[in-house]
Amino acid sequence: MKIHGPNAELTARHDWSEGLATFTVRPTGWSLPDFAPGQFSNLALPAEEAWDAETGASIRRAYSIASGPGRESMEFFIRMVADGALTPKLFDLEIGAGIHLDERVAGHFTLDGASDSEDLVLVGTGTGVAPYRPMIQDRSLRARFGRTILLYSDRFVKDLGYLDEFRELEREDPTFHFFPTITGPEPEEAWAGLRGRVNTFLVPDKYEALTGKPLTPERCQLFLCGNPQMIVDVQEALTPLGFQRHRKRDPGQLHMEKYW
Repeated sequence: MKIHGPNAELTARHDWSEGLATFTVRPTGWSLPDFAPGQFSNLALPAEEAWDAETGASIRRAYSIASGPGRESMEFFIRMVADGALTPKLFDLEIGAGIHLDERVAGHFTLDGASDSEDLVLVGTGTGVAPYRPMIQDRSLRARFGRTILLYSDRFVKDLGYLDEFRELEREDPTFHFFPTITGPEPEEAWAGLRGRVNTFLVPDKYEALTGKPLTPERCQLFLCGNPQMIVDVQEALTPLGFQRHRKRDPGQLHMEKYW
């Protein structure tokens, strides 16, 4: 796809830790389209130092939208990949710099495909929590689910973006339950919460001990977003229990999106 110049600007940036930040991008001269929480858009920067109006050479990547619809800007929760083509350039941008934001959004990783259930279980690793944030913020989207469970993991506490926000939402909303867990060697004085990969909690006995209710395909819809190996591991563990991948023509309980 040829992109001949920026159509948006970077208006804000919040750094959670080194190489992990939320970027706020606002279009210039056009309005954002409506979209459903869970969808994604594309960001692009020039392939070289400056935009080439002739060739339109650019580097373009898809990112889940970490903010809700109906706003003047979009937020993206992004981790820098040291040898990546786009993220090092993105992290070098100054506030006010031009960037290209696709004028269309896409993706089917939304609550529209989930059947009504007692538990809506949102499982995210790393920046895979991004598409869940707008879902959680809009309580009306979750009204047809009895409880919303967010199971969210990263290596260190500092890398758990939106940690305080999710904790505050849990205090305000009795239908929302938040279970952050870390996998790195944090000292006990730095973290008194759960430890271990998210998939270790997605087995019947541990899930019930954690949430107080059973993990069954009759009462749960699971969304999995993040490390591809996590998704494979969870799918392999839950398939023998009767969980199946959701497809439009063959509805199931597992909704999956590989996203780092």
